[in-house]
Amino acid sequence: MGRYQVAAVARPENWQPDCLDDVPLELAGPVEVLGEADDLFAAVEQAVSHNESPSARQRMRWAVVVEPGAHGRIWPAARLCTPLCYKVTAIWWPEGWNPHTPLDVPNCVWQDQGRTSGQWLNYDEAEAAVRGLNQQCMNTPGTTWYVVVAVENEPFSQTISYDQSGTETTVEVRRIHVIRPKDGGTGDCTYCPARDFPCAKTAWTSQAQTVTAQRSRVPEEE
Repeated sequence: MGRYQVAAVARPENWQPDCLDDVPLELAGPVEVLGEADDLFAAVEQAVSHNESPSARQRMRWAVVVEPGAHGRIWPAARLCTPLCYKVTAIWWPEGWNPHTPLDVPNCVWQDQGRTSGQWLNYDEAEAAVRGLNQQCMNTPGTTWYVVVAVENEPFSQTISYDQSGTETTVEVRRIHVIRPKDGGTGDCTYCPARDFPCAKTAWTSQAQTVTAQRSRVPEEE
């Protein structure tokens, strides 16, 4: 079984999605399993392809991506991964690595600094932001490079705690995926001290990591 599953649900009448990987607020199903994949983006691509098809609309079906076997808020036996949200995050500029374009992503993105607390964006906005930021980085090289990450919908876990002042803190742990845009490459690892390591020779489309999102709320005075 693949890590991700494409599941068809009943499409609500008169519901208009905001995007092709959107999810209805009222989920009836799943009624059919359409496919499985180990890579998130392969599963999302299959779901989008299904949702674009005239037959899906005629049958009133809509595809979503889930992780089977993981507890979700809506389905106890599957965690809902779509719709995806996007953010821009900073990584350390690897020593000896040289980009060819502002959209290049080094293979050693495990050095991610985890600064994903910025604004939620759609993909086009995130890619445009990365292009602009990294062009500045190429003009004035430093220690920081930027990448686009996709954040899955439902978290792995959620905990809520309260301190003595009554402040409520919610901690959510989600899976994120570093994206290499179609116009980007791996960059040049020729002068990297780890140029003989597998990371300098292996291509990938996405790499799963985890990010912890935390927010605090002080209760209103009565």
